[in-house]
Amino acid sequence: MDPFALTAEALREPWRLWTGHLTHFGWEHALANALTFGVPLLLTSRQERARILLSLLAVAPLLSLVVLTGLGTGQYRGASGLACALWAMVSLRLAERQEATPYGLLMLGGLLLKLGAEAVLGTGCLVRPEGWQSLPAVQLWGTLLGLAFALPAKRRTRHAGLPCPGVKPL
Repeated sequence: MDPFALTAEALREPWRLWTGHLTHFGWEHALANALTFGVPLLLTSRQERARILLSLLAVAPLLSLVVLTGLGTGQYRGASGLACALWAMVSLRLAERQEATPYGLLMLGGLLLKLGAEAVLGTGCLVRPEGWQSLPAVQLWGTLLGLAFALPAKRRTRHAGLPCPGVKPL
Protein backbone atom coordinates (compact mmCIF):
# COMPACT_ATOMS: atom_id res chain seq x y z
CA MET A 1 0.00 0.00 0.00
CA ASP A 2 1.28 3.46 -0.89
CA PRO A 3 2.35 5.39 2.25
CA PHE A 4 0.98 8.63 0.76
CA ALA A 5 -2.39 7.37 -0.53
CA LEU A 6 -5.50 8.48 1.31
CA THR A 7 -6.59 5.73 3.68
CA ALA A 8 -8.12 5.51 7.13
CA GLU A 9 -4.56 6.07 8.39
CA ALA A 10 -5.02 9.76 7.51
CA LEU A 11 -6.64 10.27 10.87
CA ARG A 12 -3.27 9.41 12.44
CA GLU A 13 -1.13 10.65 9.54
CA PRO A 14 -2.75 13.95 8.51
CA TRP A 15 -0.35 14.65 5.62
CA ARG A 16 -2.32 12.02 3.68
CA LEU A 17 -5.21 14.51 3.51
CA TRP A 18 -3.06 16.35 0.92
CA THR A 19 -0.78 13.64 -0.48
CA GLY A 20 -3.65 11.34 -1.42
CA HIS A 21 -4.38 13.80 -4.22
CA LEU A 22 -0.78 13.63 -5.43
CA THR A 23 -0.49 9.84 -5.65
CA HIS A 24 -1.87 8.07 -8.71
CA PHE A 25 -2.42 4.60 -10.17
CA GLY A 26 0.31 5.14 -12.76
CA TRP A 27 1.64 7.72 -15.19
CA GLU A 28 -1.49 7.57 -17.37
CA HIS A 29 -3.64 8.50 -14.39
CA ALA A 30 -1.29 11.34 -13.41
CA LEU A 31 -1.20 12.62 -17.01
CA ALA A 32 -5.01 12.57 -17.29
CA ASN A 33 -5.30 14.62 -14.08
CA ALA A 34 -2.57 17.06 -15.19
CA LEU A 35 -4.33 17.68 -18.52
CA THR A 36 -7.63 18.21 -16.71
CA PHE A 37 -5.97 20.91 -14.59
CA GLY A 38 -4.46 22.60 -17.64
CA VAL A 39 -7.62 23.89 -19.33
CA PRO A 40 -9.05 25.97 -16.47
CA LEU A 41 -5.63 27.24 -15.41
CA LEU A 42 -4.96 28.52 -18.93
CA LEU A 43 -8.21 30.51 -18.82
CA THR A 44 -7.26 32.48 -15.70
CA SER A 45 -4.90 35.37 -15.13
CA ARG A 46 -1.69 34.82 -13.18
CA GLN A 47 -3.06 36.61 -10.10
CA GLU A 48 -6.38 34.76 -10.19
CA ARG A 49 -4.54 31.47 -10.80
CA ALA A 50 -2.51 31.94 -7.61
CA ARG A 51 -5.66 32.60 -5.56
CA ILE A 52 -7.41 29.57 -7.03
CA LEU A 53 -4.45 27.28 -6.37
CA LEU A 54 -4.31 28.51 -2.77
CA SER A 55 -8.01 27.72 -2.47
CA LEU A 56 -7.30 24.20 -3.70
CA LEU A 57 -4.85 23.78 -0.81
CA ALA A 58 -7.81 24.36 1.51
CA VAL A 59 -10.20 22.22 -0.53
CA ALA A 60 -7.84 19.19 -0.55
CA PRO A 61 -8.10 18.21 3.13
CA LEU A 62 -11.83 18.97 3.27
CA LEU A 63 -12.40 16.74 0.25
CA SER A 64 -10.22 14.03 1.81
CA LEU A 65 -12.25 14.10 5.02
CA VAL A 66 -15.46 13.65 3.02
CA VAL A 67 -13.89 10.81 1.03
CA LEU A 68 -12.78 9.09 4.24
CA THR A 69 -16.40 8.73 5.38
CA GLY A 70 -17.13 6.31 2.53
CA LEU A 71 -13.69 4.79 1.95
CA GLY A 72 -13.77 2.03 4.57
CA THR A 73 -10.61 -0.06 4.26
CA GLY A 74 -9.93 1.11 0.69
CA GLN A 75 -7.69 3.87 -0.55
CA TYR A 76 -8.02 6.95 -2.71
CA ARG A 77 -5.42 8.14 -5.15
CA GLY A 78 -5.74 10.91 -7.67
CA ALA A 79 -6.68 14.51 -8.18
CA SER A 80 -9.96 14.16 -10.07
CA GLY A 81 -11.93 15.63 -7.15
CA LEU A 82 -9.58 18.62 -7.04
CA ALA A 83 -9.80 18.93 -10.82
CA CYS A 84 -13.59 19.13 -10.57
CA ALA A 85 -13.25 21.73 -7.81
CA LEU A 86 -10.92 23.72 -10.07
CA TRP A 87 -13.34 23.52 -13.02
CA ALA A 88 -16.20 24.67 -10.78
CA MET A 89 -14.20 27.60 -9.37
CA VAL A 90 -12.98 28.81 -12.75
CA SER A 91 -16.33 28.35 -14.49
CA LEU A 92 -18.13 30.47 -11.88
CA ARG A 93 -15.47 33.18 -12.00
CA LEU A 94 -15.62 33.28 -15.80
CA ALA A 95 -19.44 33.34 -15.74
CA GLU A 96 -19.30 36.49 -13.58
CA ARG A 97 -17.21 38.39 -16.12
CA GLN A 98 -19.47 39.62 -18.88
CA GLU A 99 -16.93 39.07 -21.68
CA ALA A 100 -16.27 35.49 -20.52
CA THR A 101 -19.76 34.42 -19.42
CA PRO A 102 -20.32 31.97 -22.32
CA TYR A 103 -17.04 30.18 -21.56
CA GLY A 104 -17.86 29.89 -17.88
CA LEU A 105 -21.35 28.58 -18.57
CA LEU A 106 -19.99 26.12 -21.16
CA MET A 107 -17.42 24.82 -18.66
CA LEU A 108 -19.99 24.53 -15.89
CA GLY A 109 -22.45 22.81 -18.22
CA GLY A 110 -19.80 20.33 -19.34
CA LEU A 111 -18.87 19.57 -15.75
CA LEU A 112 -22.52 19.04 -14.76
CA LEU A 113 -23.08 16.84 -17.84
CA LYS A 114 -20.09 14.69 -16.86
CA LEU A 115 -21.31 14.35 -13.27
CA GLY A 116 -24.83 13.52 -14.49
CA ALA A 117 -23.54 10.85 -16.87
CA GLU A 118 -21.50 9.29 -14.08
CA ALA A 119 -24.52 9.29 -11.77
CA VAL A 120 -26.63 7.52 -14.41
CA LEU A 121 -23.88 5.05 -15.38
CA GLY A 122 -22.74 4.48 -11.79
CA THR A 123 -19.09 4.69 -12.83
CA GLY A 124 -16.53 7.13 -14.18
CA CYS A 125 -16.77 8.21 -17.82
CA LEU A 126 -13.16 7.60 -18.77
CA VAL A 127 -11.72 4.24 -19.83
CA ARG A 128 -9.27 3.22 -17.13
CA PRO A 129 -6.24 0.94 -17.26
CA GLU A 130 -6.18 -2.11 -14.98
CA GLY A 131 -6.08 -1.20 -11.28
CA TRP A 132 -7.18 2.42 -11.80
CA GLN A 133 -10.22 2.93 -9.61
CA SER A 134 -12.70 5.76 -10.21
CA LEU A 135 -14.83 7.24 -7.43
CA PRO A 136 -17.47 9.52 -9.01
CA ALA A 137 -18.63 10.66 -5.55
CA VAL A 138 -15.22 12.29 -5.04
CA GLN A 139 -15.72 14.31 -8.21
CA LEU A 140 -19.20 15.37 -7.12
CA TRP A 141 -17.93 16.49 -3.71
CA GLY A 142 -15.00 18.25 -5.36
CA THR A 143 -17.43 20.15 -7.57
CA LEU A 144 -19.59 21.15 -4.61
CA LEU A 145 -16.57 22.35 -2.62
CA GLY A 146 -15.28 24.23 -5.67
CA LEU A 147 -18.61 25.99 -6.10
CA ALA A 148 -18.66 26.92 -2.41
CA PHE A 149 -15.12 28.31 -2.57
CA ALA A 150 -15.86 30.21 -5.79
CA LEU A 151 -18.77 32.23 -4.45
CA PRO A 152 -17.61 35.83 -4.30
CA ALA A 153 -17.18 37.27 -0.82
CA LYS A 154 -19.86 39.86 -1.58
CA ARG A 155 -22.45 37.15 -2.20
CA ARG A 156 -21.40 35.12 0.83
CA THR A 157 -21.86 38.09 3.17
CA ARG A 158 -25.20 38.98 1.58
CA HIS A 159 -26.50 35.48 2.20
CA ALA A 160 -25.10 35.46 5.71
CA GLY A 161 -27.68 38.06 6.74
CA LEU A 162 -25.28 41.00 6.65
CA PRO A 163 -26.43 44.28 5.08
CA CYS A 164 -25.97 44.68 1.34
CA PRO A 165 -24.18 47.79 0.07
CA GLY A 166 -26.60 50.32 -1.40
CA VAL A 167 -29.69 48.72 0.16
CA LYS A 168 -31.43 50.50 3.00
CA PRO A 169 -32.27 48.26 5.95
CA LEU A 170 -35.95 47.81 6.76
